[in-house]
Amino acid sequence: MPNDDLKKRIEALNKRPMRNKPETGAEDKPEIKALRRKLKKQADETAKLKAAMAGTPPAQAAPFTPAPSAVPEKITYSRCVPASPAPSTTKKRDYGPSITLEEAVAGVTREASAGPGYYHIEKLAVEIEPGAAEVHQGFVPLLGNPNGSAVERIAAVCKKERIAPEDIVFLDLETTGLSMTPVFLIGTMEVASDGFRFTQYFARDYSEEASILAAFSERLKKARMVVTFNGKSFDVPFMQNRAIATGVKLATVHGHLDLLHEARRMFARKLPNCKLQTLERHVCGRSREDDIPGAEIPAAYHEFVRTGNANKIGPIIQHNLLDLLTMADLMRRMWGKG
Repeated sequence: MPNDDLKKRIEALNKRPMRNKPETGAEDKPEIKALRRKLKKQADETAKLKAAMAGTPPAQAAPFTPAPSAVPEKITYSRCVPASPAPSTTKKRDYGPSITLEEAVAGVTREASAGPGYYHIEKLAVEIEPGAAEVHQGFVPLLGNPNGSAVERIAAVCKKERIAPEDIVFLDLETTGLSMTPVFLIGTMEVASDGFRFTQYFARDYSEEASILAAFSERLKKARMVVTFNGKSFDVPFMQNRAIATGVKLATVHGHLDLLHEARRMFARKLPNCKLQTLERHVCGRSREDDIPGAEIPAAYHEFVRTGNANKIGPIIQHNLLDLLTMADLMRRMWGKG
């Protein structure tokens, strides 16, 4: 159909001519004016909001300018830095230059019934802590034959008959994590006539975990009582799980004294918490200097295995020994007066 005919038909239906431009004076109609005022008001409010977000007073807000189509050569992002950062409470420790394990800790390589072997460390407690002699003098009367001052108490806790000092093995582990990760150091302490003696079983890499478990198991067979701190929940179950994982048959723990439970009964209401180092500070009256935090130990061991640098192994060995000695000191102070 021709366009002119179609236009005439539409005009006839609408009873008015078709217009391609708005009627003259349309912009002066009240509804158009109202719409223009509304749009202007919205534009003003938007401009004020943009100015407030930009931190610029509304009177100084610049008019909107379209962004250039060209991409800028470089975009710089400003970093949010505190005006006055709080001082760090973590002391940066300097472990010195790279050293070998033999230079860091005196020990010997020994074989075991499982695995490739391990690093065996033996020390007298007074070699690393002069105060260990005083702790030993106060500890022996607790259990010394024939009538130790705490024999009955400790025997009752362990559901055992009388326990002599030489029947006890203090135990503390250092691991690479909290669940199903390798144990790399089994620290023990025994009571001898000339003082406390430490024996530590150290895995020089992950393959030697089976060796330290097997070697400690031989010593465990001869012990009548194991003393730990949180060992019922952590150390002993952890060793048992790792023994299963590595295929080692671990000897049974016959008597177990967990000092955490005893300390909670005596000090839970008096101290902020019953962590071992809290008890060491408040009950034993000692504090450690330059001690490696327990949270840093797993990473330090992984670094040693990866690089062979043993400059952090010495502090780990020291940390383990002090934990063992603190257990005996805690027993002395809890039960030494009767």
